[in-house]
Amino acid sequence: MARITKEYHVRKNELLDAAQELFFTKGYKQTSIESIIKKIGVAKGTFYYYFKSKEDLMDKLVKRMTNQILSEIKKITERTDLNALAKLNRAYITARNVKLENIDLIKLYLKVLYKDENIILRHKIYMSNIDLLVPEFAKIISQGVKEKIFNTPFPHKAAKLIFELAQALSDSTVKLFLEMDGNPEIIEKFEKEIDIYEDGIERIIGAKKGSINIVDRRVIKNISGKI
Repeated sequence: MARITKEYHVRKNELLDAAQELFFTKGYKQTSIESIIKKIGVAKGTFYYYFKSKEDLMDKLVKRMTNQILSEIKKITERTDLNALAKLNRAYITARNVKLENIDLIKLYLKVLYKDENIILRHKIYMSNIDLLVPEFAKIISQGVKEKIFNTPFPHKAAKLIFELAQALSDSTVKLFLEMDGNPEIIEKFEKEIDIYEDGIERIIGAKKGSINIVDRRVIKNISGKI
C-alpha cells in the first residue's frame, strides 16, 4: 500500500486535533504519545517531526487558539471606522468569544499548566502570547493617544504591562475559575478580580474610568455552570 503524505500544516493539525480529543476524553496525563499517533495512524517519528514532546504539543495547541485570536484582532486594528476605545473593547470581546468557543481547552490548559511541574511551560506560553498580541494592542493604544482618548507616553510598554497584569490576574483567579460551578460567592470574588483588572488597564493607558469592559458579567454567570 502506498504511503500517504500530507502537507505540513494539514498533518500537524491532525495531530493537534487527535491529541486535543484524547486530552478531553482521557485526560492530559493519561494520554500517551503512542495513543495520539495510533489514533491517526502515523509513526512515532512523524510525531517528533512536528513536536519535541507532549508538552510542546500542548504549547502548540494553545498557540493555535492564540493565532485565531490574533487573526480576529488584526481585523479590528485595521478598521478605520472605529475609535481606539471601541477597538480595544472589541478586541477583548473577540478574545473572550474565541476562548468561550474553546472552553474545554481553556479548562485543560489551566488544570495542566498551573501544576508546579509545568511552570516553565506556562511561562513559555505566556511569553509567546505577549510576542504575538502586544504589537496589535500597542497599535490600538497609539491610536487612542492620538485621538486623546488615552494618555500614555509609552503605548508599547503600556500594552505589555496590560498583559503582565493579565498574567497576574490569571495566577490569582485560576482556582476561582475552576471552582465557580454556579457558586455565587466564588462568582462574586471572580468578578471583583475582573473589576481590579479593568481599573488597572484604565490607569495604565490613561482611559476614562469605567470605559474598559473586558468581560460581560452575564457571561461569567453563564459559563460558571459549565466549569
